[in-house]
Amino acid sequence: MKRFILSIAILLGIVFLLLLLIANKLSDITVTGQPEAKIHYENKVIVLLYHDVQEPDAAGMPRLLTVTPNQFDAHLKALKDHGYQIIGMEDYVRFARQGKPVPPNAVVLTFDDGYESFYTRAYPILQKHSVPASNFVIGAPSDTNDPKKGQYLTWSQMRELIRAGHGIYSHTYDSHRMVDTAPKGPQQPALTHPVYLAQMKRAESAEEFRKRILSDLTFMNERLRTELGDRSKLLAFPYGAYDRETLQAADEAGIELLFTTREGINTAADRLVHRIDAGEPYITADALIATISKYHKMNDNNL
Repeated sequence: MKRFILSIAILLGIVFLLLLLIANKLSDITVTGQPEAKIHYENKVIVLLYHDVQEPDAAGMPRLLTVTPNQFDAHLKALKDHGYQIIGMEDYVRFARQGKPVPPNAVVLTFDDGYESFYTRAYPILQKHSVPASNFVIGAPSDTNDPKKGQYLTWSQMRELIRAGHGIYSHTYDSHRMVDTAPKGPQQPALTHPVYLAQMKRAESAEEFRKRILSDLTFMNERLRTELGDRSKLLAFPYGAYDRETLQAADEAGIELLFTTREGINTAADRLVHRIDAGEPYITADALIATISKYHKMNDNNL
């Protein structure tokens, strides 16, 4: 009886060793088939900038400030294939404002202007890749919903986007426009220049200008809160234009982060956020990866 029990114990031991060898071999296969993603940078975030997602025009010509659906899809695939990790805007805000960690190779996707194509064309592609994006919208077109002024997101569409994990933030209420600054002078961005008041034959005073832009920023914050609920107060500058008065008004409006069109990579110390332009018809997936990589090559050498 004892000899029988001993034989069984030896047999079980041999089976256990065989299973252990098989498990180790499978582990080797898994590691070989799925190599660990390369760390390009840590404790930094790259923010990409898009505007519109459209097919080429009737003549087959690409449209400025647009990518095609296939092009955008290729961008997202390339980012994943090269080890970049797309994070949501609120994760980025916690990184920038509270020092919370972000994954290596972190990327944030942003769109400007609030075009309806973000819902009709970009949204399905974002769902396909299971990644979030954020849109900086202009309030007035969504309130008036005038087709003659273009197709913009509705508040209902924005609410659905938020439920799906995407972000909606401010691109001003009605300051994404060029204004006269003198009777015959050049037009300039409304958020950075006093308007010429033709009926009064003078330009806005410094105080009138300050009140106008502060009123615009605070009203847009309130419209977003009313329609979409509480969220971080963020602003993308129209045309990428800002000056000392704009920064002061944004501070008074309680805006936490300001998004520019200057290219670069961001640390947690950057309140003026750099964004890399990804939204032009000539930017292929390979070109996008090449552009991104130049901002972290120095970081690669330090790892």
